Amino acid sequence: MLTVQHLFRPEGIVSDAKGQVPLQTSAEFARTHNAQAHEIIDAITAAVTSAQAGLNWLRAEPPDLEEVRRVLNFIANDGKRAAKIVIRLRALIEKVPTADAVH
Repeated sequence: MLTVQHLFRPEGIVSDAKGQVPLQTSAEFARTHNAQAHEIIDAITAAVTSAQAGLNWLRAEPPDLEEVRRVLNFIANDGKRAAKIVIRLRALIEKVPTADAVH
């Protein structure tokens, strides 16, 4: 499985206080954070759009329950996708050095 470090290579490598873990530069961190925030927004937008479609299928006469089931699966998958992105962001943030840890 790829880690955050494999997905995002730093422009200049910074190490933690023990010199063991390569960390991203501030500029690279900001770009990575912004890209992942955009991915979260996309996943949430997809879930909301699917929910609205599901409500429309329920309003149909007769309601199309198979379509509702289908969009509920989309919503669940989009929610899982957003959660994975948040987990990646948390891992990324935990690796950001504090001012006194950078040499």
